[in-house]
Amino acid sequence: MKNFLLLSMLLLAVHGRGPGGGARPMPSTGAGAGAPAGGSCQNPSCSSPPCAAPLLGDVGCTTVSGTETYAHELLPAGSTINSGAHIFGPFEAGFSSQQDNIIQTWGCSTPSVVYDSEGGTDISIAEKKVAYACNIEFPRLEGGTYYGVVGPCGGHTNDYHFHRSLSCLYSQAGGHSTKVGETASHSLYGKWEDYDLQRLPLLDACGAHIGPTPESSTPVYHYHVQDQAPFTVGCHGPSQSGGLVSVALCRSLYSDCDDDGGSGTTITTKTGNVQYDRFCPCFDASGSNMGTNIQELPALSSSEIYYSIDAGATTAATTTVNTDATSLTTTPATTTPATTTSTDLTTTASSNDGSCSQSCSFFDRMLRRCHPCPPASQPGANRPPRGTRGGRREGRR
Repeated sequence: MKNFLLLSMLLLAVHGRGPGGGARPMPSTGAGAGAPAGGSCQNPSCSSPPCAAPLLGDVGCTTVSGTETYAHELLPAGSTINSGAHIFGPFEAGFSSQQDNIIQTWGCSTPSVVYDSEGGTDISIAEKKVAYACNIEFPRLEGGTYYGVVGPCGGHTNDYHFHRSLSCLYSQAGGHSTKVGETASHSLYGKWEDYDLQRLPLLDACGAHIGPTPESSTPVYHYHVQDQAPFTVGCHGPSQSGGLVSVALCRSLYSDCDDDGGSGTTITTKTGNVQYDRFCPCFDASGSNMGTNIQELPALSSSEIYYSIDAGATTAATTTVNTDATSLTTTPATTTPATTTSTDLTTTASSNDGSCSQSCSFFDRMLRRCHPCPPASQPGANRPPRGTRGGRREGRR
């Protein structure tokens, strides 16, 4: 009981951070946590969007309940996560000796190697840093126990709050994902634009786009959970004119973006070094939140509202969106059968000359910079480059 109470105390988050900046807090007593503990979720308001979202603390609240699949920290498998839970942004508040017991349960014998007095890295980068510094697989599943900064549903601590995923709040089935929460005056949905057709939404820097939802056949501005940072909310949109929010506009909302002069912080992971702008929740198409060489999100220039991760779906439903206006035009989706569903996810450089490449990256292919070369014996080897059929371009969030 004593150990249980001690762990409970360590997992409670006691520091918060308001929108747009302010003095950085010391690491909280929760692992990766960074918001006031206790009390009901407080959905922030944004009366004149776009607005900065809180960097630590509630960016929204869940509207449905779910069940944790595996044991994680204080939660045994099968635990119910009630509706009205906190939804936080992507960042953890740092690690210190206050988290030694928790860090050791991850399998890290020397907790001090992951201490971080500044915080402000997203959960994914934080886990990669821990994996490298402690020389462990992290996150990982061992038997029925999940080891990670957050659990398999994307949240943690006694006063449960989500940072990412929210996967136990919606089904991986059907069409458009169901609603899982509210952020400011807009709804947040699971990650799928259409699960059955394997379509993911193209999103702006806030994490939203304009399209139909299960509750509205008329296109509306709404959020989707993402697999990559910012995971839930990068900012509170839409733009002043009701359109999508660019990376540059998102960055302008936060004093923490480039507050180090643009040099960023070098974070070492098992796959190499990453330059990272702490407490800047605006991520570009390459996954970077640095202010240099920004690759704008495809949603800002595409008429599509989703991209397909299944080569069998060749024509996307489109909503024509002027990013500085509210004019909307929706075109129904059509599909064309395909003979292959392979997806190349390599990350090496590719060409722009229209020829195929064995090292064509997912991002380059989505932007029509190249297309992968299938083996000559593979069905569909002479098929046109993906993303060019039907006269439409495919893109990546």
